[in-house]
Amino acid sequence: MNLVNEEEVVEVLRELIRRPSQNPPGNEKVVAEYIYEKMKHWGFEPKYVYKPEPSRPSVGVVYKGSEGKPRLILNGHIDVVPEGDLSNWSVTPYEGIVKEGRIYGRGACDMKGGIAAAMIAAKVIKESGVELRGDLVLQFAMGEETGEAGTKSLLEEDFVGDWGIVLEPTDLKVMTAEKGLAWYHINIKGKPTHASRPELGINAIYKALKLISAIREYNDEIGKRIHPLCGKDICTVTMIRAGTKENVIPESCWLSIDRRIIPGEKIEQVDKEIEEIIRRISSEDPEFRCEWKRVMLYESAEIPVDHEIAEVVRKNTKEITGVYPEPAGTLGSTDQRNFINDFNIPAITWGPGWEKSHEIDEYVEIRKVVDCAKILVLTILDLLK
Repeated sequence: MNLVNEEEVVEVLRELIRRPSQNPPGNEKVVAEYIYEKMKHWGFEPKYVYKPEPSRPSVGVVYKGSEGKPRLILNGHIDVVPEGDLSNWSVTPYEGIVKEGRIYGRGACDMKGGIAAAMIAAKVIKESGVELRGDLVLQFAMGEETGEAGTKSLLEEDFVGDWGIVLEPTDLKVMTAEKGLAWYHINIKGKPTHASRPELGINAIYKALKLISAIREYNDEIGKRIHPLCGKDICTVTMIRAGTKENVIPESCWLSIDRRIIPGEKIEQVDKEIEEIIRRISSEDPEFRCEWKRVMLYESAEIPVDHEIAEVVRKNTKEITGVYPEPAGTLGSTDQRNFINDFNIPAITWGPGWEKSHEIDEYVEIRKVVDCAKILVLTILDLLK
């Protein structure tokens, strides 16, 4: 593993950070171009994928083995969340500042550290002269932070394989399961009137309070449903908008609900549960009227804890770090679901970094990124040689 050069890892990661790729609005192109040119310079044959947004390409690479199978996919998204108020940062978010064994910047943890590790691992394999039997596939996807089809489009364009590793930050814990996510928008109807005579109207905020209370009770109820790796079901009111003027009884109150779904649950059942809450309130209060719809769905995903891809990465993680990662699952949602649910490709989520995703002064530990690259090299050899 001496072929993984720490200075080169740091250089590549800093260059990725120095190219802001915030989404929204969708500035991934500058990072896609850097990856494309870098991989081409190293002797690979990268390709742009201009779906689903032609102005925001993803990049795919296939390093071919002698037999063309099996195939291992290394996946990462090239977009990052916006940096927010710069005055809150103690470092400049797009310089890739190095200090005390860390690299700071927006996207350092989520997830340009994982991208840098994948790029370096591929370079090490190529330059080592080792002949692979199977193909190594690299995916650098747009649009993950906003639920767009960057990874799905790469898979549709035949950047497919027999296993996938989604290099999101997990502190090098092997995640074989992840929660799903559904967002619901609910608009509660009222009747506006002058605030001096509220009895003539229907206050939509007061009606919404009944729904909010019911959602809190529902959250307590479903919280008893526990997945061994991903924890409990969750339902939370996350946004509220109401009112037109200080002296007008509000005619509507709009709520957004975030529902986290453990593996094994079906969205049809979740929809029915939300509908039943609304039906029950309506039956108790004839004045309660609302419209609702589900506006977002990321399905949960899961592979067996002892699947080959998980076991190989666990073994190699222990070999490099000395720590055997216990079985784990992700609380959020990643593109792992596209592999498992859309293409029946067994995949794990695993990568460097952990708690600093999306935070002010985001950083990743250099040692973790270097270890990640080393573990990937071992995994490529185990599965493809």
